[in-house]
Amino acid sequence: MNNLPKKISPCPIIEAIFEMRFDSNLPDDAIFGVIYSKFRDEYSKVEQLPILQLPQVVRVQDPNLVYAPHYRLRNEKTVIQIGPKIFSLANIGEYIGWESFSKLILNTYKKVEETGVVSDLNRVALRYVNIFEGINILDDSSFKASIGEHALSSERINFSAEIPSEKAVSQLKIINSAEAVISGKNVNGSIIDIDSAVDIQDFDTFTSAIEYSHNEEKKLFYKVLGEDFTKTLNPEYWESI
Repeated sequence: MNNLPKKISPCPIIEAIFEMRFDSNLPDDAIFGVIYSKFRDEYSKVEQLPILQLPQVVRVQDPNLVYAPHYRLRNEKTVIQIGPKIFSLANIGEYIGWESFSKLILNTYKKVEETGVVSDLNRVALRYVNIFEGINILDDSSFKASIGEHALSSERINFSAEIPSEKAVSQLKIINSAEAVISGKNVNGSIIDIDSAVDIQDFDTFTSAIEYSHNEEKKLFYKVLGEDFTKTLNPEYWESI
């Protein structure tokens, strides 16, 4: 599938997340305040996350908590989460499109960079969570599961795999019987969840890193859907020049 669609309709994206993991020379308990100073005018709602109820020695020593966020900032369209080694930006609700989301990521990254908090940027990733309402993805997509000759499309499948490419590693999750709450409504269907991460050291610029991550996520997404299923989703393509 060389010519990937610009978009499909209805848009299945329920969450798009940019994440970066970093090291800092500042004390852990100072990082949130420094970063928040750049965002306080845009994000008036601040929430402490439950991890802060744990003793600091536990948060530091438990490897499962090292990259856990400690605070959440929220406005109408986006959510920011901040921890001593992690920063994420999520587009919630209706997806604003890659052109707008990538600009938002770049502007947000520049603000974090200006604080001087980040001494080393270790991981840059984009994650897209898609839901297809009322669809069993194993019946319609190119993804199939079976044991011997027995197809598992009628079974409840929760599949995950780590898929490397030249400069990215994508975590793929497929659930064929899932439920999500969208705008207060319970939606049942199938989920395709792809998290594509890159090493920033492999790229000349931050922009090229996130563009590559986005392209890898998109290629894998449409590879899972397959050409036949994609044709049923009202695909729109870029105009050729």
